Amino acid sequence: MTDRRLAVISNPAKISDRFAELLTERARRAGWADPVWLETSTDDPGRAVARQAVSDGARRVLAAGGDGTVRAVASGLADSDASLGIIPAGTANLLARNLGIPLTEPEAVDVALGQRTRSLDLVRITTDDGVSDRFAVMAGIGLDAAIMSSSDSVLKDKTGSLAYVVAAARELGREPRTMRIRVDNGPVLRRRAMICLVGNVGAIQGQIELIPNAKPDDGLIDVVVASPTRLRHWIRVAIRLITRRQRSGDRVDQLIGRRVEVLMDEPDEYELDGDTMGSCRRLVAEVEPGALQVCVAATESGRAAR
Repeated sequence: MTDRRLAVISNPAKISDRFAELLTERARRAGWADPVWLETSTDDPGRAVARQAVSDGARRVLAAGGDGTVRAVASGLADSDASLGIIPAGTANLLARNLGIPLTEPEAVDVALGQRTRSLDLVRITTDDGVSDRFAVMAGIGLDAAIMSSSDSVLKDKTGSLAYVVAAARELGREPRTMRIRVDNGPVLRRRAMICLVGNVGAIQGQIELIPNAKPDDGLIDVVVASPTRLRHWIRVAIRLITRRQRSGDRVDQLIGRRVEVLMDEPDEYELDGDTMGSCRRLVAEVEPGALQVCVAATESGRAAR
């Protein structure tokens, strides 16, 4: 039975009252041992307890919470023998959407306890202070990080994605930042940019592909730099997002590689999978191919955003 050990790492503020009963019942039915229950905390959003769960023999670790919980648990499981099951319980649930994982608790539990897994790349981030972290979805510098930072948590709980729209309206007067972006050993791209996104997957809510053609298991990371300065530029960016086609003059650059370095003249906020992490002047992202096995539905398409 040791190879059927199961651990659950949950954000207690996100899961339903009946989640523990539901999971325990279905775990027994699927042949798993009764789960070991662990919770996130302010000091540890999930990374350290994930490592401890693996050390204690867990073969599958479920992350029940929002994108921040999923990211931390995934980071803790990187390069281990344990697979990740995702119970999406946040506002955006971006990794679940990109992998076609159901967004309802019972269906997500069935997928998380199932036998179908797929390989997932992770991306290691290093900033000014030299401390490394990982993400599974996207990292962003500039406007998107500012939106995440200024989003009202109470409004997010009440209205979901509408909180991001309200925050975006507050940030529209934001000035572009001077950025120098280099992918692998390529030439340096210099832009006065509003946003730089580094993505492992490309879709967000509303079936919008911020990073077209990004794949979570190709051993590559995608970089999108948007430099709109006038209303007509923003309109072209919006058309690109809607049509998923590059257009002349849309002031969007898209690059792909295994390593990207972003340098700025002055510090700016950055975010990982929707969580604002602080500010930096230098950010380096490097792909870790196939760092994690994650449970998926039998019908998942790899990049579907539902």
